Amino acid sequence: MDNRINDISIRARVAYLIMCFERYVAEKCPQGKWQPVAEMMWKICDNSDYIDNSAYHYLEIIPDHLYAHEGFVESKFEFMTETEYAAYVSVIPKDNSNLNILMHSIYDVAIEYAYCGIPKGAPDTIPYIEDAEQIMHDSGLELPDISLLAGYIDPEDWWGDPFDGRYLSIILNQNR
Repeated sequence: MDNRINDISIRARVAYLIMCFERYVAEKCPQGKWQPVAEMMWKICDNSDYIDNSAYHYLEIIPDHLYAHEGFVESKFEFMTETEYAAYVSVIPKDNSNLNILMHSIYDVAIEYAYCGIPKGAPDTIPYIEDAEQIMHDSGLELPDISLLAGYIDPEDWWGDPFDGRYLSIILNQNR
């Protein structure tokens, strides 16, 4: 793991994990239309809602939650509509454990310190990042360039300022 990850904010760590996810699906699941998934992920970093609220919305599309029940009605999702459900199940595979871990790591980092103080360096987020990086390594994929996030440091509270990270997205920018 690149030690510079220890210096960036939680929002920047989420962005780094989204970048890992995007590289993974671009190589391992290229047939999918991942734009709606990426849009939802990047909302965790921006200022469209509180980070925990964005993360709770996102949680519903993580495979172990998305497929926890037989269908939309049985799932009783709090935020997702039936149309959104149909779109997500058409692209997110049910039985890809690496994808589930990568998607869960984004949520886990975003929510790890919700409703409590963050110790210096937000150390409890590091294992999630290490797990994601191990999947990237085992899959033969390059890690994202951490220097793209070097400006997102917040040693005061570690949350970091919200930012629109869509410019970092290889999924959302692939046809531009």
